[in-house]
Formats: sequence, C-alpha cells, structure tokens
Amino acid sequence: LRCARSNTALKAKKGIDPFDPRNAFAKTPEAPPNFKTGQQEYDPRSTWKESGDSLSEETQKTNPQSKTKVPDAITQTDNSAKRAQNSQMRQKKSSIDEPEALRKMREEREARELKALESADAAAAADANKRAETGNFVSGQDLRESRLVDEYARQKAAAGQQVTQQGADVPDIRLKFRAMQGSNKRMRTDKEKLQHQSMKSGKSLQDVEAPVVAILNDKLGEALGVIVMTWSESISAIAAKANAWMNGSFRIPHAQILSMTSDGLKLRATIIKTGFFGTEEESTEEVVISWPNSRKVTSDDQLKDALMVMLRACGLDAETAEIMQMPDVGSLGWKIPDNLFLNEVPCDPDIRDWFYRDICDAVQVALEDEALLTSCKGRLKIECVPPELNPEMDTFRSGSMLELVRELALRVAVVGNKRVKVCIQGSLGEGIFTGLPLMLSGMRKTLEMMDWQSAPGQTYEGLVVNDILDRRTGNVAIPGNPNGLVAFAEVGADDVSPEDEVFIVIAPQSMVGASVHEPLAELVRAAKGRPVLLLNPRLKDRPSSGSLMSVGGRSERIAFAKSFKEVYHFRLLFKGSQFMFPIRGAMRYNMANSDTWTVFERDEGFDAIDESMEAEFYRPLATFPTEPDPAMITRLINDDVRKQMTTLPI
Repeated sequence: LRCARSNTALKAKKGIDPFDPRNAFAKTPEAPPNFKTGQQEYDPRSTWKESGDSLSEETQKTNPQSKTKVPDAITQTDNSAKRAQNSQMRQKKSSIDEPEALRKMREEREARELKALESADAAAAADANKRAETGNFVSGQDLRESRLVDEYARQKAAAGQQVTQQGADVPDIRLKFRAMQGSNKRMRTDKEKLQHQSMKSGKSLQDVEAPVVAILNDKLGEALGVIVMTWSESISAIAAKANAWMNGSFRIPHAQILSMTSDGLKLRATIIKTGFFGTEEESTEEVVISWPNSRKVTSDDQLKDALMVMLRACGLDAETAEIMQMPDVGSLGWKIPDNLFLNEVPCDPDIRDWFYRDICDAVQVALEDEALLTSCKGRLKIECVPPELNPEMDTFRSGSMLELVRELALRVAVVGNKRVKVCIQGSLGEGIFTGLPLMLSGMRKTLEMMDWQSAPGQTYEGLVVNDILDRRTGNVAIPGNPNGLVAFAEVGADDVSPEDEVFIVIAPQSMVGASVHEPLAELVRAAKGRPVLLLNPRLKDRPSSGSLMSVGGRSERIAFAKSFKEVYHFRLLFKGSQFMFPIRGAMRYNMANSDTWTVFERDEGFDAIDESMEAEFYRPLATFPTEPDPAMITRLINDDVRKQMTTLPI
C-alpha cells in the first residue's frame, strides 16, 4: 500500500494523471489518438483536467461548483497550467491523420477477423444441424479414441483408390497399437481352431485304437500295471491276500494293452511273486478289464474320459496329463488354445468369443441335464476370471462382462427356447449409506442400451421385453415386446414373474455396510427350483460396524454360497507373492467336455514355423475329479519345474 501511494504521488508531481490506465507504463502523459475513429478517446475526467480545478479548501470557497467534480485526491493542489498543456498536446495529436500503411494493415486484420468469425459461425450452424438430424445432443466428447477411429476410417476409405491404382494399402492403425505394446512380436492365435474348439472330433474307437495303444504301452507301462492291480477283481483279491502277510510279495510292475473294445481293455500283465525267503517268480497273464461303471466306449472322447477315470482312481493324477496330450485324439475342447496372451488388455475379439462360446456350451449342457438341476435345486454358478472379467483387478472391463451376458442370454433364449431374466443387484444399504459396488455402477443402464438386434427387421426381432434406450438421448429407441424372451430386472423376489424360466445374476457381491445375501436368497426362494445362474459371484462376508456380516448367521451364508453347482471354471494361476504377472498356468473345468478339473502350466517359446515370433502354450499337468486345493496346484507346478531342471543338458 505504501509503495502504491508513493508511485501515485510521484506520477502526480510529474504532471501525469495517476488515474489514467494508459499512463501505467507510459513515459509521457499524452494519450495516443484513436486511428479507427480519427478522434481522441473519450476521457470521463477531461472536464476537470482541462479546467485545472482542484478540491482544495481555497478552491471550494472560490468555486462552489467544483464539489461535483472529481478531486485530485493525492496532491490536493492546483495543476491547472500543466493540465492545460496536456490538453493542447492531445488535441494536436488527434488532428494528425492515420498513416496509409497502418490503415491498410488495420483493414486487413479486421477483414481476417471478420472472415474467421463468419466461418466459425457457419461451422457451428452445420454441426448443430447435423446433431439435430442424428439426435445427438451431447457435445464435448471428441476423445482420442474417436479421433483415431475417424482417422482409421478415412484412411480405409482412401485406401480403395490406392489399392486399385497402385496396389498398396494404408497400414491398419491397430497394428500401430500392437507395435507400441510389443505384441506385434507375438504369434496370434489360430482363428480357425478357436472357432472349432468346442466341436466334437467325431472319431470312433476303431479310428484311434492303434495310436492310443502305442502311446500307452510306450509311456504308461507302469501305470497300466497299477490299473490291473486296482480294476481287475480277481487279481486285486489275490494281491490283497498275498500282501496281507508280507507287503510287496505280489506286484505287477508292468503291463501292456493288447486290444480295446467298447466293453473294456485286454492287457498282458507281468506278475512278480516274492517267496518267504526272497525268491522271485515272474509270470505273465492276460487280463480283461471293463470300463468304469460298465459304460460303453465308442468314441475317442469317451475313451479319454474312461482312461482318466481309471488313472485317478489309482491315485495317478499326474499321469492323466499324458492322456490329455495324445495328439489327434479327442476334441479340441479338452485343451486351452495356444497364444492367448491374456495379459494383453483388451485381448483379441476372437479370444473373447472363444470364452463366450465355451461358457455357453457348459450352460446349455447343464440346463438340459434334469438330474443335475434336481440335485442342486437349480442353483448353478460360473467362475470365469481372465483379467478382463476379474472384478478384483483394475483391468476389469464391464463391456466384456455385458457381451458375455448377452451371448449367454441369447443362447438360452434362442437355442433353448426359454424365457431369461437378467438380474443386476440394486443399491444396498439404508438411508444415506446406500450404494453399489464400483464394477456394477451404471451396468444396468448400459445393459438396456446395448445392441440386442431386436429392432424390426433385425435378427432377433421382438426378443427383448424391456425398452431399448438410445445411448445419446436416453429416449426409447426400440419398444419392448411383452412376449419376448429376454428381460432385465433387479435382484430380489419382487421382480420374479411366473413366466420366467431361467435367471442370470451378474456378479452379485456384498459391500462394506450391506450384504447381498438377503435379496439373493429371496430371489432363489421365489424361483422355486427354476435355474438361477450366478456369474462370477463374490458372496464372502465383509464385516462392518453394527455386527453386520459378523459371526451371527455366518454358517447359513456359507452354506448358501456352497449350494451352487459350478458348471464352468477358468482362472489363471500366479505366484503367491505376485499378482497378474507372470502367468504360471491356468485351471479349467467345463462340464460340456467332462467332469474333470485340469491344471495347465504356461510355457513360453517361439513358433515352430516363424522362429522370430514369440509363442505361448498351455500344457496339462494333471486332472482331478474335484477342484484341487492351492497346495496341490503348487506341488504340481514345482514338481514339474524340478523335472525340467533335471532333464536339462549339461
């Protein structure tokens, strides 16, 4: 404040108007003329400046009219002479004409400004007309992805002329993205195999008998001896009686398959009997063994399943991996495709489609199995958590989840001809403490705005019961059909209708302060045995204040969560101290193929054809009748690593 007063007083002493903004950095108090009008700029204080009046006490006495004039608040002195001189100088400058060069420059500048303003107004009007025609009233969303897509579309449109004229094509912009990620050096998955992954091979037992017998006799001779000891009733009785007196007195170290039929196996077993004094007697015997549960085996898939059941009954879980790896035997659905590279997010659309088809096959088989639905009271569960579908990872994509739900609903509704109700839980909690889990926020609205191909003339016309909303305006784009087969609702008993046949619940989960158990249990009770399918549920308790999800009622909630039968399972295996990277393996179960849980180990290498491209393989380690525990999975992977280390060349 003191500096401001001193500067103002100094200007006033020099005869410079301290209140004129033009004199803030000027060396002279004269104001330049206005070349646009040819006149001096208007100064509201020129009346008292030119007269040189002041509001000092002496001036007020001699000139009472000066009370209405602006005072010289700093000096309170009479500077009439200086002000008159300044006034004369301003009048002199205002009479000077504008130079011709400056006038031309000013006119050109004003013309450019006017042209730019007119073009901006025209562009705004054209954009407004375009938005009015398309019904798009959302502005300011020119995102980077949209610009890249527009650029790609323009390049593709211009590529047609280049292809016809020059025979060259514009590079795909998605290849640039892959090059930035380093994924251009990775081998892409075989689209043809992915599309036929779920198809049955169709080979009969006679077609694969010779190669299967050769593989089993070469690699699993000792395991075949254990199978004879376990599955042959006559030999197992003799062995139990002999080994009761001295363990190891009757053993079968090796066996070979002679033939296979639809009823069983015919083997030649090498039997070694040890006497009381340690003398060994070796003999051979032909044995016939029936398939488990007296089943009929007529195809290669049934053969693989029967052999793995026999090996697991003998405790030879790791040996079942040899059955899984037999080339050209069984359908591709037993294995995981190569070159998935699931750490790339988002992954290729073909890989996502394979997951969707794999899950839909399992659900279709489960819904057609009346005995299964009766045993589990219609309670089914799917657990598929690659990085894009794992709600516990920051790579979760709600779009991939909703695509899976759409494919699943279409498969059940169109192929199974059943009315499906897709349910997403609503807000949980009470009062101001209500909310949704982050991954489910906005998912219901997005589900209603998806393209279900239900418009008139489209593939699934009239399929959806609810109204389909426009993504931009929020208005009804496609009216719902009350007689449709797909409906949307919240989790709870209030939205259960008598005509509903299958319920799909998207990722039900509790949150701190609210439990999803109550509305989900009400939905299951209201369904009255109709299939209720949970997709990636998270039903664990999250204790919070007020004894919510605490000890009380925990046993009932755990029993309710375990009552759902798992029909499909896929998850990646990571090291205990690491998360998401690197991928050590995977575990998969699909009841559409067999009732076996398979543990795979992920191997890296290079493609056999193009050695410059990185490749990824999932090699089976073992199969199990039920889900193996983490300790068993860890032991399998560690044992396999040790085997590889011992077989490395020195």
